[in-house]
Amino acid sequence: MVLVYLSGPIIHSNLRKDSFYEMVVQTLESKGISVFAPQFLGPAEPVEIYSRDVDYVRKSDVLIAEVSNPSLGVGMEIMLAILLRIPILLFRSKDANRLSKMVVGADGKALFEYDDVADAEQFLNEIDVSSLMIQDCPSCDSQIMKTVGGEKQCVLCGYSTPS
Repeated sequence: MVLVYLSGPIIHSNLRKDSFYEMVVQTLESKGISVFAPQFLGPAEPVEIYSRDVDYVRKSDVLIAEVSNPSLGVGMEIMLAILLRIPILLFRSKDANRLSKMVVGADGKALFEYDDVADAEQFLNEIDVSSLMIQDCPSCDSQIMKTVGGEKQCVLCGYSTPS
């Protein structure tokens, strides 16, 4: 079974995107994909949170991160996914402030900007997260491709190459 790690700000309530988190869980679980969403877990000690979250990132096949607002924890989870070569789907609201250049320049990711949660939901409905792989798209800034039929296709621009 495919496991997706859902990353996003948790501690500061004004930075949370709960409607986004809920949509990701509902959309992916309806497709039979398991989602680990620490946003919906109760309080725990810092050492327990670190150990649990690192363990789940390591087990994951894909990391989805909401990056509209800065978060040190999200940055750590993204970096771990980069080091483990786990495909990363970044989601950012179009009206958000500038995104960290470290995140923009990171390897192994695709950055999807959305107007509202429905845009992000449509994007997730159109891809099979179990088919994602890290590979640079020659046509855009994405580094995530999906397999469609016998082709590799960019998740952002749709550029296709034979598998």
